[in-house]
Amino acid sequence: MKMKKQIIITGGYSGIGLELSKILLKKGHKLGLIVRNENSQSDFLNKYPEFVTENTDFFIADLGIQEKVVQIANAIKEKWDKVDILFNNAGILLGEEKYSVQGNEMHFEINTLAPYSLAIELKSSMIKSKNALIVNTVTDGLHYMKKIDINGLLSPKKFRKLFGSYMHSKLALALLMNNISDEWIKDNIRIINASPGGNKTKLTKGNGMPGWMIPFRILMYKKPEYGAKLLYDAAFKEDFMDKTGVFLQNNKIQKLRIRLKNEENNELLKGLKTAHNTHYSQ
Repeated sequence: MKMKKQIIITGGYSGIGLELSKILLKKGHKLGLIVRNENSQSDFLNKYPEFVTENTDFFIADLGIQEKVVQIANAIKEKWDKVDILFNNAGILLGEEKYSVQGNEMHFEINTLAPYSLAIELKSSMIKSKNALIVNTVTDGLHYMKKIDINGLLSPKKFRKLFGSYMHSKLALALLMNNISDEWIKDNIRIINASPGGNKTKLTKGNGMPGWMIPFRILMYKKPEYGAKLLYDAAFKEDFMDKTGVFLQNNKIQKLRIRLKNEENNELLKGLKTAHNTHYSQ
């Protein structure tokens, strides 16, 4: 019998994350779901009463507010003795330019900085696992990208649906996490960046999708159970048990063409405004 894990999931109460949470709960793992507010938690439990169990804890935080990310990490460390797996699954795909309270472009804030910060803050709890894993939900096609638009993330001049800040924010997360993967494996913490593929979710049905992509979504995108299975495989499939700093697309390792230089890494991390962030930079 495989050992049950203590697993933190962001965005685990809707779309792909919800289906992943269902799989993990059925397999008997301990779940910690990070939700935006108490109303989200209440609505979720009313709709999915199977999560009213001692195997599910809820932690409340708006991931767009950096202080809240730190606070929720502290709450997790106070309540749990360790974290075995962190699924950085929460993400946004917007149809217009928006900014966080820190002044960062919102894709960059939610898709890049929040999951990176949460991983940093939970590192001590993952060290206690002695065999921990971070799975970052990214997106298809990152291995085709030849450059990252750092200036476009830090100081956007033109908004572009899907292929602008969204795509580059996902690439930025993968590159930032890959930059720490060699060091973190020394503490028995592995890092995998996994694409769930194209799925029919609230995210892809929103106005963040370019109009010309809608027929592709209707005809080719799959149910969210498909993406959830890919994320689950990234964490539990034997093929990946010894892997770190990799990008998975359709359960295959794809080589990214880019690696951040130290100055590029630190330039991206300037988006972290919290006073405690001095240990984030390389």
